[in-house]
Amino acid sequence: MKRSKIVVIGGAVLAVLGMLLSYLYTAGAARSGAVAPVDATTVPAYVATADLTVGTLWEDLADSIELRQVPASLRPPQAITDEEQASGKTLVRSMSQGEILTTVQFNATGAESLKIPAGMRALTISVPLPQGVGDYIQPGSKADIYVTFKGMPGASAEDANLTQLLLSDVTVLANRRALSAKAQAEGAAPDDSGDILLTLAVTIEQAEKIIFAKENGGVWLTLMNAGEPAGVGTGRTYRTALA
Repeated sequence: MKRSKIVVIGGAVLAVLGMLLSYLYTAGAARSGAVAPVDATTVPAYVATADLTVGTLWEDLADSIELRQVPASLRPPQAITDEEQASGKTLVRSMSQGEILTTVQFNATGAESLKIPAGMRALTISVPLPQGVGDYIQPGSKADIYVTFKGMPGASAEDANLTQLLLSDVTVLANRRALSAKAQAEGAAPDDSGDILLTLAVTIEQAEKIIFAKENGGVWLTLMNAGEPAGVGTGRTYRTALA
């Protein structure tokens, strides 16, 4: 009986000693920087309290967003902290509940901000930087659009691949660097990788041609000089590439 009491008392002492040593180690590690202290600093930011749908006007999100205090280390650089930062703008991608809203997720509203010419349509296409002339194409620029089709049905082997001018003198309405949903949520700034989103002013017939070219081939753009007339191309295949 006496032996079992000694064992119990000894176990209790060891447990208390272990807790004490653990506490002393953790405290010492925190002072030395081995264990990072918890950041208790909070800052304001608008947060989605429900899933948000792309294309929704900021003013229509009143019941689905809330200004909250969030850890300073988690707030993106471009987080929205004041309604004026997004007033009159629309959401450019869907968002999940709990995400922090940033200014890169909102654009000025539709037709008014794009200034679509009468009788035209706004069409946005995604192209890699080289194919889209990098960041040199800006709103108001004029561009030529080329398409490459590979394996043309019914064509001979030397004419099966074709590159040809599709449209000329196309007006660019907007140029925006494409960002992934994750990058947008983190408030990332555009870099030199990824695609650019070019919004063009086109007729319905032109839109059909561009969409078909994008879906079935490859598209390149060239930047025109101001005042230059629309161009005319002859097309190139293996047979005529060096002609």
